Amino acid sequence: MFFSSDREEQGETLPPSLLALTVSFSREEWIATGICLRDFFAFPQSGSLAEISNRLQDLCLRQPGLPAIPSSGDWLEVEYDFNRLFVGPMALLAPPYASVYLHTEPQVMGKSTLEIRKCYHELGFEVSLENQFPDDSISYEIEACLLLVSLPELTPEQREVLNWLTHQHLSKWLPDFITRIKAHVSTPLIASVADVLSLWFFDLQRRILHD
Repeated sequence: MFFSSDREEQGETLPPSLLALTVSFSREEWIATGICLRDFFAFPQSGSLAEISNRLQDLCLRQPGLPAIPSSGDWLEVEYDFNRLFVGPMALLAPPYASVYLHTEPQVMGKSTLEIRKCYHELGFEVSLENQFPDDSISYEIEACLLLVSLPELTPEQREVLNWLTHQHLSKWLPDFITRIKAHVSTPLIASVADVLSLWFFDLQRRILHD
């Protein structure tokens, strides 16, 4: 395996704006929220942006401590903001790919893309659009975490992968991705989704560190 055998534990980090929020996810709530986040960032392949956002809104309303996902009166405005941030065709304001943040020269399909692909293959996973869509997109990486946490019991190798993915990979780029979103977002709905993503990942870090 390409993962370091030495666990590089990192401190739990949360943006100052979210420090006052406390979220205690059950395992089922964490998985359900993760599925919504995965689908949100996989739009439009994953379905309607309105339907996905409404599912996430319902989950947040039932979960004390999560920020409210505001209703949108103009889904075209939200979709425009989504494309401006994550899709294009202009230069992306918040690229949802790890390699952009992990290399000195920002690039898509860089070394980290092939690294995470190797991680998936060693777990027996393969992205549906391999060689067509970056393996290190936030949607795929969320799904990898969901698949591992959903297993009834992890093998030592699977636990090592989850530790690496959480503490040595996602922790190095996801905070920068969320910061980019917050700096450039123009719709309250997407800003709130970024806050939910931050809290969801903070809970994952805490679960793995304290497991």
